[in-house]
Amino acid sequence: MPGKICELIPRTWVLLLVLPLVLSAPLRLRAETYEAGFDDTSRVSWQVRIDPSQAQKNWHVRNTTVHHSGAACEHLQVSTGNLGSLIELSHGLPASRIINELTVSLWLKSNRRGTRIGLEAVLPHQIDPETGATARIYLIGDTYTDEGQWQKLKCTTSESLVNQSLGLLRGRSKLRQLDTREMYVERVLVVTRSSSDKVEFLLDDLKLSPIVHPNQTVLETAAAMNKDEVKPIVEFLLDRVQLQGKPMFPRMSRYHGENLAELKQEGLNVIWAPRFDDYQFLEQLRSQGLWAMATPPRPQDQHGDFLPSRDATLIPFDEQTAPIIFWNLGTQIPGNQWTEIRSRVGQIQSADQQFKRPIMADVQGKERQISREVSMTGSSPRILNSDINFLDYRDTLIGKTQIAPGRFLWTWIQTEATPANSQWRETANKLPIVIEPEQIRLQAYAALSAGCRAAGYWTTSRLDETSAPGALERKMAIRQLNLEIDLIEPWLATGTVISHVPFQLRQRETPHIGQLGADFKNSGQERLLRDERLAEREMQLLREKQAAEELQAAVIHSEYGTLILPVWFRQGAQFVPDQMAGNDATIVIPGGNVSASVWEVSTTEIRNLDRKRVSGGVQIRIPKFDMTSIIIMTSDQGLIDNLRRKIAGMRAQSAEACVQMSRAKLKRCEQTNAELVNMGVSQIARLDGPAILGRARKLSAQSEQSLSNQDYHGARTQARDAMQLLRILQRSQWREATRNFTSAVTSPYTIAYSTLPDHWKMIEQIGRSSGKIQSNLLRSGEFEDIDTMTAEGWQHEPNPIEGTQAIAELYPRDRKSGYFSLRLLAAPLNRGEVPAYIEDPLVKVTTPPLEVRSGQILHITGWVKVTSSITGHTKGAALEDSIMGPGGALHWKNQGSWQKIDVIREVPRSEKFTLSLYLYGLGAILFDDLRVIAYTPEPKLYQQTGGLEADPTIGVEPATSGRN
Repeated sequence: MPGKICELIPRTWVLLLVLPLVLSAPLRLRAETYEAGFDDTSRVSWQVRIDPSQAQKNWHVRNTTVHHSGAACEHLQVSTGNLGSLIELSHGLPASRIINELTVSLWLKSNRRGTRIGLEAVLPHQIDPETGATARIYLIGDTYTDEGQWQKLKCTTSESLVNQSLGLLRGRSKLRQLDTREMYVERVLVVTRSSSDKVEFLLDDLKLSPIVHPNQTVLETAAAMNKDEVKPIVEFLLDRVQLQGKPMFPRMSRYHGENLAELKQEGLNVIWAPRFDDYQFLEQLRSQGLWAMATPPRPQDQHGDFLPSRDATLIPFDEQTAPIIFWNLGTQIPGNQWTEIRSRVGQIQSADQQFKRPIMADVQGKERQISREVSMTGSSPRILNSDINFLDYRDTLIGKTQIAPGRFLWTWIQTEATPANSQWRETANKLPIVIEPEQIRLQAYAALSAGCRAAGYWTTSRLDETSAPGALERKMAIRQLNLEIDLIEPWLATGTVISHVPFQLRQRETPHIGQLGADFKNSGQERLLRDERLAEREMQLLREKQAAEELQAAVIHSEYGTLILPVWFRQGAQFVPDQMAGNDATIVIPGGNVSASVWEVSTTEIRNLDRKRVSGGVQIRIPKFDMTSIIIMTSDQGLIDNLRRKIAGMRAQSAEACVQMSRAKLKRCEQTNAELVNMGVSQIARLDGPAILGRARKLSAQSEQSLSNQDYHGARTQARDAMQLLRILQRSQWREATRNFTSAVTSPYTIAYSTLPDHWKMIEQIGRSSGKIQSNLLRSGEFEDIDTMTAEGWQHEPNPIEGTQAIAELYPRDRKSGYFSLRLLAAPLNRGEVPAYIEDPLVKVTTPPLEVRSGQILHITGWVKVTSSITGHTKGAALEDSIMGPGGALHWKNQGSWQKIDVIREVPRSEKFTLSLYLYGLGAILFDDLRVIAYTPEPKLYQQTGGLEADPTIGVEPATSGRN
């Protein structure tokens, strides 16, 4: 009801089809008058309806000092945390038949202009199909304009006003005919939206006249027809969603024209509909067992500008929008639009009183403020192919939950390259980056580990189009993930992440090097073997150290028991995944119940695990671990039986998805390996590639045979083992390409496995550029003269937030060379008042625009030193170039010594090139000796064959057509 009256307050009334209404015939009964003066100070009689999450009553009393007449008036004050919050006051009236001259009047004094008076009327012989109760209409009267003064407001049940309200009911309910016999009013309404922190109402001298009472039988009929309102399809309970009474974990995707039956098969349950009023499409979704989310409309003026809630409302959403369960305001909305979001939320809630659907928004910043407005707050960092790892990604999402504790958090999972990476590769006429299926998996499990209550798979292309490289793998990865999520949906939808605990894997034994083996009396061959063992030992020790930080398990408590999600957050997996598998994983669950059984659950099998009481909790052992796992601790055997039945229903589909994914990845890796061998640039591709691919090929064939034999668990595990081998090959070839780099983003083509051939082609071009090397384009990058920097066009943009200072300066006390370095510094003005959240960079410095030409290769070098660890923002400090943008940025956070900067960029087109230095958090960082060297490759020399130029690689089919 709060929104019903506001639905009738738009600036421009919608033209409605008005059918003639025959009002009551001349009445023989004597008319009466009802008056209420509110003089009794022992009680109050007006009812107040507000959203407790947005507003609260400060006081509600009878006031004896500022009344309009008599001895007292009713006085109410409401505090609102959000502008635009709906406030509704209502007061019962004697049931009065609607006649032309029936009028309600009220004296009102308020600090809020725009308040409206209205009447709620009942159609005693008409059922509202939306509620199952007697239908009601809302008649709108005068508007309060004399702020701070007593003003008389009236509402009269004129024929035109009643027809107008009936027209709205007819349009909303889709009823062609309405039974309007013996309509009567029973309540007066005063409705407004807040425009300040405190809204006050003084109400006095309520009057209704002339009253003609309906027959008692009419009142009894209406009472009998009234039923409890039907529960909405989707219910939102602070931090969880229930769909038709059951816990729900939404698995969402955008719609690009896919076959809906296939989207259902991929395990999705919510599709972002292109239009909220495409009722045919909504019905098609429901016919496939899918639900919709949609972007609601926005009122516009005649110039196309959006109108705020104080000026316009939406027409109520009708029954045909029932398949929509969420309203989605958009993706990656800047935090500075939160006031606009607040206005939109008010409009949507007013128009959606029947369904009361949750409102969701994916935002970048101001999560605390926005979470007060929308039910479901989304945060979607894009970290793939960047130097932000999966553990930082998980911690970023955890940080979002801490900004708005107890609120619903969801995320979009990246299934494609970022727009920036896609754009520059398209400009350079290169194929898109392939996102590995393992990267989609690690994102999903990082989101679940952080406590996300919903996940969407972000796509810009059809999910059912699988001809592009990596497309079938993406589709099968999503299908398999959704099966796993479906299996544990009750835990994910209702549980709470209580801790993250490290776990261990049994590592291979490191080579033992004795004293005699270290002597230099060995032969050359023995020394070579010794060096290889030392290198292997050093690498193994490094892997053990990293694994201690990367192996993390989320512990989730719910009414169904304890869910444990172990994940290997491998450093560098955002570029190229590693093997990330091992034997005998052991996890100690603090405070675990040793009497509860422990089960490892997969989509093809459930098995009991060993557990024992140890110091600090219960230790669980997983015999074989691969990237992620699902562990359930419970004493409820019935729950385990239900899981067994559920697994039995999905194992065939899961095995088929894993087999297809393994086969598609094998084919793609074979093509890339062949291309690297053909180029003659990779020893691993030439020496190790055939053996690894052969073993993977054998396992893939075995998985297909197991699938045909209906050995579904065997098929899934064999396909999984084949993909392990492929990851070993991918990671080895990636390390080979990056072994001399300080970061994988040094080269634009070592950020993914699919781009490694492009990397080696670029290296070959650099080798052909020795004769055409341009001198340093950034002459003032040594930071020795502020006047020179100013003259050449360096830009400095400080952006301190309240309570902080932020500067960029030439710093003489610490430098790599010369007399000065460039220091970016941000610090709180008061050490005891550190900002809780920082949204935008506090300092930004940009180089002058440099002229570069298409085809050139730029080598950016320099030195960087973090002198005070950077806190308050996950990005720390960054160096970003204008070719690759944020996706190719280098980041630093931890205090350390001077480090070398090395960045190589291929210029796709002639343009201005810039470098930007950012300080996102609180701390200090130094830069020195920045240089930009331009290489211009010589044309490639071709062999002469029969008087014609021929590429020496002709005759070998390329791995992927269209590469450059």
